[in-house]
Amino acid sequence: MDDVDRLFECFKCGISPPQSATGEKRAEKRKVMQRCSYQLEEDDDDNRNLNRKKRPSFPAGVFYGSPNGVPPKRPARRLLRLLREIRVDLAEEKNFRDKIWSTFPKQDEAIKLVKQHPNAHVFCYQDHRTGQRRFLVSTYKEFWLRKALYKEMDSRFRHHYEVIQEGLPCHLYFDLEFNKKENTGRNGDEMVDLLITVVFHALVDKYSITADEDCLIELDSSTEEKFSRHLIIRLPNVAFKDNSHVGAFVDEICSRIRKCRDEDDKYATLFVTKSTSCADGTSHLFVDPAVYTRNRCFRLAFSSKAGKSSFLLPSGRFQVKEIMKEEEVFMASLICNIEEANTDKLLICKMDSECVKTLHFETENTSDSLKHPCRPLNFAPATCSSGRSPFPSLDLFIEAVASSGNVSGRIRAWYWFSEDALVVYSMSRNRYCERIGREHKSNH
Repeated sequence: MDDVDRLFECFKCGISPPQSATGEKRAEKRKVMQRCSYQLEEDDDDNRNLNRKKRPSFPAGVFYGSPNGVPPKRPARRLLRLLREIRVDLAEEKNFRDKIWSTFPKQDEAIKLVKQHPNAHVFCYQDHRTGQRRFLVSTYKEFWLRKALYKEMDSRFRHHYEVIQEGLPCHLYFDLEFNKKENTGRNGDEMVDLLITVVFHALVDKYSITADEDCLIELDSSTEEKFSRHLIIRLPNVAFKDNSHVGAFVDEICSRIRKCRDEDDKYATLFVTKSTSCADGTSHLFVDPAVYTRNRCFRLAFSSKAGKSSFLLPSGRFQVKEIMKEEEVFMASLICNIEEANTDKLLICKMDSECVKTLHFETENTSDSLKHPCRPLNFAPATCSSGRSPFPSLDLFIEAVASSGNVSGRIRAWYWFSEDALVVYSMSRNRYCERIGREHKSNH
């Protein structure tokens, strides 16, 4: 292993290079200098009568360092110290990101803070007396840990919501409800099962995606008067681009159900009467179409609405079974929680540009950077490649710094350390030497 490899191995581990790495180099340099000294003494003895003195000759590597490009001793120590400080700062920053916890009276203020912290999300909670809402910024894990608090807190105070932030990828979700007294004899389980069948057919038809019951998360907060459930469909390795695309897809589902009702009477069971006081007396689908607006507040698992006593709990069907831990249920029910879903494609459902009444369905490849705008790319550790890096703006800045006069610095290679979100550049056309404090006039 040469010195370059030792440097990067030490850097990846966050430690200084072993004594053997620097000791071997010092010993080699000492031997070279001793040989030069012996040679000088012999030459002086042989040429004393000729009054000639021979200048010492030693390899250029002693002055310039190793031909492999290892920096001289002082810069190497300075570089390692700098890298170590960077690693410590990054670790502290990560701990801060994981433990963020800030509340705001307005949603806009909370969203502004979230944009500065890649792992953070926006939650909402209600005052149990007034019903007034405040907004909380935290990570999913920190929220659950503090809400051990959350699960064990007085149920009168547990009125929490997830803010489905505009522009963020999310899972497919439904809010299903109807008044039991106004719709006697309806079987909620059968209605949900029929809706799921329609959704699965549409996913195959529009996106060629096959789903099953393992993708389903069902939460229930029904009472004697009202049927109320949340249905979340977590497709493997796939999410919708944002909740506006989810809303467009749900419109497609509702349109299909209306068409099927004319051909098959069983689909009529999905239509309910909202209230006998309605003037038109028309029936509506039990799917709530109003939960797909931007920055929508969607009730969290184990929470109730302010002034209500019905909590959103696992229904015991599909994936949410009794064997699932409460934390697993909570994390799986989060609409925007795609971190653990290994999402590599985003589903798009939007109006066709040429025909306003026609929906356009497609998919697009995604990366971790699209899951959250500020989140770092997830390349393999210590990735090395020549040419441009995946960060074009950073490349332009580095090349501008490395340019002087008519000489434009260029990036020869880059090293990406994903664990620490750090890029190390190797430059060309720039001969700056820290030893002499300026560029070399020539590299020959």
